[in-house]
Amino acid sequence: MSGSPSRVAVTGVYLASGLGVGTEQVWEAVCAGASALGRCSDLADVFAARLPDAPAAELLIERAGRGALEHAALDPGSLDPHEIGIALGTNSGSEDLWTHYRRAAAAGRAGSAPAAHPAHTCVDRLGAALGGRGPKAVFATGCIASANAVGYAHDAVATGRATVMLVGGYEALNITTVATFASWKSIDSEPTAPYARSGGLNLGEAVAFLVLESERSARARGAPVLAYVLGYGLTSDAYHITAPPPDGSGLRTAMLGALGRAGLAPDAVGYVNGHGTGTPANDTAELNAMRAVFTGPEPPPMSSSKPQVGHTLGACGALEAVLTTLALRDGVLPPTANADGTPPWDVVPRTARRARVDVAMSNSIAFGGACCSLVLGRNGGRPQDRPPKGLSFTGAGVVSALATGRRPFLTALRRERTGGAPDGFRSARDLDGSLRDFIDPRYRPRLDGLGALTVAATRMAWDDSGLRDGTRVGIILATAAGPIGTVELLNETVEREGPEYISAVHAPNIVSSVPAGYATLELGLGGPLAAVSTGDASGLIALGHAADLIRQGQADAVVVVAADDVTDTLARAYGRYGLHGPGPCLPYSRTAAPGPVSAGAAAVVLEATDHARARRATELGTLLGHAVSSGPGRSADAPLCADSWSWALRRALDEAAPGGAGGRGTEAVDVYGAARGVPALDDAELTAVTSCLKSPGTRLTAVAGATGHCQSAGALLSLVAALDGCAGGLPPHTAEPPDPLPGARSYLSAGPTGGPRRALVTAASWGGTYAAAVVGPAGEGP
Repeated sequence: MSGSPSRVAVTGVYLASGLGVGTEQVWEAVCAGASALGRCSDLADVFAARLPDAPAAELLIERAGRGALEHAALDPGSLDPHEIGIALGTNSGSEDLWTHYRRAAAAGRAGSAPAAHPAHTCVDRLGAALGGRGPKAVFATGCIASANAVGYAHDAVATGRATVMLVGGYEALNITTVATFASWKSIDSEPTAPYARSGGLNLGEAVAFLVLESERSARARGAPVLAYVLGYGLTSDAYHITAPPPDGSGLRTAMLGALGRAGLAPDAVGYVNGHGTGTPANDTAELNAMRAVFTGPEPPPMSSSKPQVGHTLGACGALEAVLTTLALRDGVLPPTANADGTPPWDVVPRTARRARVDVAMSNSIAFGGACCSLVLGRNGGRPQDRPPKGLSFTGAGVVSALATGRRPFLTALRRERTGGAPDGFRSARDLDGSLRDFIDPRYRPRLDGLGALTVAATRMAWDDSGLRDGTRVGIILATAAGPIGTVELLNETVEREGPEYISAVHAPNIVSSVPAGYATLELGLGGPLAAVSTGDASGLIALGHAADLIRQGQADAVVVVAADDVTDTLARAYGRYGLHGPGPCLPYSRTAAPGPVSAGAAAVVLEATDHARARRATELGTLLGHAVSSGPGRSADAPLCADSWSWALRRALDEAAPGGAGGRGTEAVDVYGAARGVPALDDAELTAVTSCLKSPGTRLTAVAGATGHCQSAGALLSLVAALDGCAGGLPPHTAEPPDPLPGARSYLSAGPTGGPRRALVTAASWGGTYAAAVVGPAGEGP
């Protein structure tokens, strides 16, 4: 990270929606009060706003990303590739992933790769096309997903982890999505009218991108600055899965937090781009939040673009951030097109309005209780220079086929047990008996497999930490496959019975962040809520996001939980790819011997060290550094990029070194890898490790040899083991395979720990995302 924080400029934008393709075309239509809503015969004849002649998701997102860079007049080739990162928010992905897996499972030959998940492979394609190798993350936090991504991208630039972040949102519609909203009777039979009639919502499709760039970089190349991202607030309201509290308390907290981090008072805000879905619950909560925040004599006007482009779900945060940026640029407030009667607030009814605004907000609300508020301004303000803050791990929870609970899990590892199953995999249903004691009976019937795993692991970590007050405690869920069980259930219901038979009870689980929402209800967590879905690296990406949120003061502690369920369809597809077998798993072997893919979850409580010590918590260890990189490697058929992986390892080690990049010495560390008997993965990891860690005392281990492949949970299972190893407990050990990969033998040592030492945990996602974290014994760090 750079020594001083950077102001974060918006230097380019791109929009495509039902109103047209291209930023200025959409913006002109918005200002003119036009609407793209129309009846869609293929979507049960509901009013919706469809993208005109939209190509496949990968191509659409690539075009949009390139469009934003062109608007910024930025040539990616002019920067170090590791200085360019990408973040995306979307809820599209799990359904297409299931469709791909179903086809692969039924095929008589292996499919191309498990990299077909649009939630991150679209970003992989964009990154590969641009040559970017910086941070990469995909957020699936419901309707705040792309606003969440903007916040993450802001942090990456402000802290110096990237010079440029290309950040956006994408959403496409299908009959299952429409049927899900219809099951709650939340779709308006007419064009929506938020803040007025509030009779329901209309859905929409869109793709939107922003180029966030350090002000230093923008000024150096003479780029015009459209606006600045001044701050953001991320919260959970811990109230209800599908409705915000009527008083809008969660959104109010997010707005005040965003303003506080921007160093601004509420009266500095001249315009608010509202969430404005048109449902009674959302509109009521949002208006009450506005009244609570803006108590002065002249509160700012607020408008909603959803009567024009529809509710674009995961894309709406980025889309509305673009509209807010353009409002600041042009001095024009976009209208609320269908405002009728006398609204209870100045909602810029029907017609755009000329007004010079220096500071504006953009608000988003999501299922599960997540709220996000962005603050943008014409001027950069003063970057918030925060002193280093120590980060401690104070609790952990584990659900795996090997064992459930932190201590039983570590005991099983010591005894070299394995978690294989006779049928080759275990699902959350198979583990249900070990979960029941950790789930509130009120919620248990509503949870799918992902939800049960998430809530149980979170509860274990919470109890282990000794925390009692969740007001300033957040939760970030990491998942690779998302709610795969619910996706199967809902799609099979639509196919066999019809969309009208979708269960309103189970339908919310199709949103990846909803399991985290249930955890907030069970524990009363009011801090940031987010969901990361970037393949197997998701857990460590979520850990880095949590660290940034705590350092900013958005939370005193964050529960980072990684969870993935397994269905028969997914397991059979992985078998076709050569990524799943009955075991035993043989990591770091020339012989392909993948272990079983298995359901699992792991949660850790990351807490500000001063907060942990003030309450005399037991510290399990410290987080000293983290990094994310990206590079080529779009499928299991193509080798992953060892160079990019090595870069992530070096960056995390540099951050952990007392003297920064120049302080990384030759001290030995224990490496907890992602290897699981898949040559393309294991070989790339070994090459990355051996290229940057040459100390003869460095030891390499792979927990998957005992647990099976637990997808996103694998890295956090490794982290739990690493924390014990750092404290001088469990020594890392992976049995040397009969035919080890070249160079592996000297790293596969099971000798004594020799006292507390540091550990490096790493993971990779098919598609080319690499993450690493350095942890140490309790007491290390600032």
